[in-house]
Amino acid sequence: MVYKYSPLTQKCQAYDYTIRLLHLLPALDEKTPLHCRLIEKGYNDHWSHAPHHDYHGLLYTWGDPVFPELLDVLSNSISHATESLGAIPITQNLHSALKHLRRKDTLVVLWVDAVCINQADVAERNSQVSNMPKIYKKAYSTIVWLGDESDIHDARLCMNFFRNLQRLSATPQEDQLSASWRKRFEINRLVTDFLDESKAAIVYFLERPWFRRRWIVQEVVLAKSVAIHCGAWNIDWNTFHLAMFELFESDQGVFTSDHRTTMRTMMGVRDGGPTITAIRNIGVAAKKQLPLDTLVEFSSFLCTDPRDRLYALYGVIKRWSPRQVTMQLSQINNVDYSLPTEKVFTNFATELMRIDAHDLRPMASKYWLVTHVLQLAAAFGDGSDGEGHLGGKIPSWVVDWTGSMCFEPLQHSPKDGVAFEAITSSGIQFLPTKENPSLLVMIGLPFDIITTTISLNTSPMLLTNTVHQAKASLNKFLAQVAGCAEGDWYQPTSEHLVAALATSLVANWDHTPDNSYFGQNPRFINDFLEQLRYQHYHLPEILHKWPAYVELMAITMRGRCLFLSAKGYVGIAATGVKAGDILSLLDNQSVPFVLRPEQAARYTVRRGKDGAVVVPDCFDYQPVRYSCDIAMLANEPSSYNSFRLVSDAYVHGLMKGEGLKKMKKDGDHLPLKVLPIY
Repeated sequence: MVYKYSPLTQKCQAYDYTIRLLHLLPALDEKTPLHCRLIEKGYNDHWSHAPHHDYHGLLYTWGDPVFPELLDVLSNSISHATESLGAIPITQNLHSALKHLRRKDTLVVLWVDAVCINQADVAERNSQVSNMPKIYKKAYSTIVWLGDESDIHDARLCMNFFRNLQRLSATPQEDQLSASWRKRFEINRLVTDFLDESKAAIVYFLERPWFRRRWIVQEVVLAKSVAIHCGAWNIDWNTFHLAMFELFESDQGVFTSDHRTTMRTMMGVRDGGPTITAIRNIGVAAKKQLPLDTLVEFSSFLCTDPRDRLYALYGVIKRWSPRQVTMQLSQINNVDYSLPTEKVFTNFATELMRIDAHDLRPMASKYWLVTHVLQLAAAFGDGSDGEGHLGGKIPSWVVDWTGSMCFEPLQHSPKDGVAFEAITSSGIQFLPTKENPSLLVMIGLPFDIITTTISLNTSPMLLTNTVHQAKASLNKFLAQVAGCAEGDWYQPTSEHLVAALATSLVANWDHTPDNSYFGQNPRFINDFLEQLRYQHYHLPEILHKWPAYVELMAITMRGRCLFLSAKGYVGIAATGVKAGDILSLLDNQSVPFVLRPEQAARYTVRRGKDGAVVVPDCFDYQPVRYSCDIAMLANEPSSYNSFRLVSDAYVHGLMKGEGLKKMKKDGDHLPLKVLPIY
């Protein structure tokens, strides 16, 4: 008989919310079937006295939706204590975890999401998932279950190594200075011997599915204390953190990039950036991060339900983001599994773009949230026909969090201000209705058409000791450019074309890490350009002297290509851009964007009587009739030419307001357009 859940008590005067707790009954024989009781208990958000933490949170990997095992639920009534109310089907992994955690003579109280939430009740699931940050925060401790012992005994070998490393590293405070160098040699030898003898064990250990599970970010960050269990062994989080740190630092070619990503995320070594361990030890007030940065940081972590790409991080977003921002993000308090994924993603993008920029000033004096949303929407898509966006189910301006980032967004907060600002208050509308947005309407200036795209093979540039291969790749690339470009000089900035290309390929050094060669002294950039001039602009010939430039170019051009435009501009954008795409300046945004007309085949590059490039027709922006145009769009959106967002763009000589200055110099009237983006 399958257990039938009773509804949880709704919010009342006594408690703010209630949860079910799994009381795992003891058993002398480990072969005894699992028995438990499910007991409802109420909690308050704010405690007037010290709370009684009477349960442990359990973290594990759900895996495939196969439920071969049973958890028998007994009656809560004293008079019918042995009566079974039915069984709950559970996965093999959860069954193993409960077997290992069960005691012989004492009760174990747990909160386990798969059992304590009625997964078949969508309303309850919504409510309980919204409460999960509180549930893990109030738990006495959080138990991480990595799984059973493997055939190669990775649990035993790794856990013993972790404990030995912790014991060796635990030096009394007064002896740390005098013993530090001796301890360092001993630690190095211990790590080296372990990697030599147990390579397969640590590789298997790091490839356990739990380490890539998206929910762990919220669960581990919010937990009061964390214990890691694997098979019959367990360690605390600090011991685990120390091991990850030492293994990362002592890598002997054992680990892949995925292994190193796992270690880096777990223990806190990522250019000093926020990771799970660092965040666990930081105060709420000290840690501030905008929602999009949090989502991007953990975008590689996996989950079964695509809606959990957002839901699994709502608790962390709420904790880290400025209070003014989270107050405007109603969705982080409103988990709803009845909504389709595309609706969840679209609602979230809409809410972010509606946030008042003034609320971001305590964190960043110049930060364009709408720009960042649009950039990530392009970066997480496929950059071409939009099929990467959940099969085209969501608009191109909405971030598809189920994808992976194809390229890094260009610098979206340039020091000298926005790229284009034509009117005092940008008109951003979501149509056809606020409740069901599908069309983003912005004011902008479609000013040019892409005529040529040229790809650069950056693979040789990411390897060591392959300068000759990088030179060959760049030679081939520049030969293509030379065959397409006219003249030797770049008219928009009055510099040599190769100098403009060299600057464009690194996006004007905007992506230079602070600890890199070019980041150490601004003079080095001028030295590079001077040497390029003395070498008669033979860029490939100086690569061996500037490996820092090769590395920066490879980083910047990942997922991007060079383009040439009808007006003579050069720049870089996503590899998915193609001839006929439109370069556009959107009002109050910090970078240009590439848009694709809905009926692209109708449009070709042509010039008017004065030689100006004519771009696809769309209706003019007139303040006095803007509201009327919006109403017409809402009623008949298909009757107007609309665009698909393809990419952000670096356009050399058009990134810091130069475009607006030039256009105003030619005449006071700017031919602004109303641009519907679908």
